[in-house]
Amino acid sequence: MTPQPQSALAQTSELLPGFDHAAFDSNAVFRALLDAMSRPGRIYDLLVSVSAPDGLNKAATATLLAMADMDTTIWLSPSCATKAAGDHLKFHCGCPISTDVKQADFAVARISDDLSFVTDLAVGNAEYPDQSATLILMVDEISDHPSMTLKGSGIKDTHSLAIKGLPESFHAWRAENHHLFPCGVDVIFASETQIAALSRTTRIEVN
Repeated sequence: MTPQPQSALAQTSELLPGFDHAAFDSNAVFRALLDAMSRPGRIYDLLVSVSAPDGLNKAATATLLAMADMDTTIWLSPSCATKAAGDHLKFHCGCPISTDVKQADFAVARISDDLSFVTDLAVGNAEYPDQSATLILMVDEISDHPSMTLKGSGIKDTHSLAIKGLPESFHAWRAENHHLFPCGVDVIFASETQIAALSRTTRIEVN
């Protein structure tokens, strides 16, 4: 093995590690994400060990490590766009970080951020509806309290979901987004150790 220059060693030593067991942990998170997207509103524990850089929480970090690669463009909201977060994702995923939200395959924000950017997210088109963005929204708490009643594909009858601090503007945007099907943006809520998803097909009734 060729010795690395001291500067390179110093640079990599400052980075946090990725998954403890890369193949196993990445696959476990990927499976949880697929299940969450196919069963909207269900809460999934991400039982993997992962370090989160400044700007991201653990579940959002694990999601990106499992999903992002060199062909995946990530946009980070101003509160998330720390040097540590950008370096971490570039090093472990090889993914480009864009300052243009319209280019994002994954957009990451905190629930307390100004979420007006969501109207600029890519929604795909009739020929390629898959060319749309996924919003990863970091939140403090996910529960099955009856704050929202969900209906649609992957849900038998109805399902209850509550996201602490979810603003009214989110519901207005989601109602418009739902009508774009088969185009539209999918949403992943990420607390520190849990995820829940809303696919573009999910209908929401606010209680």
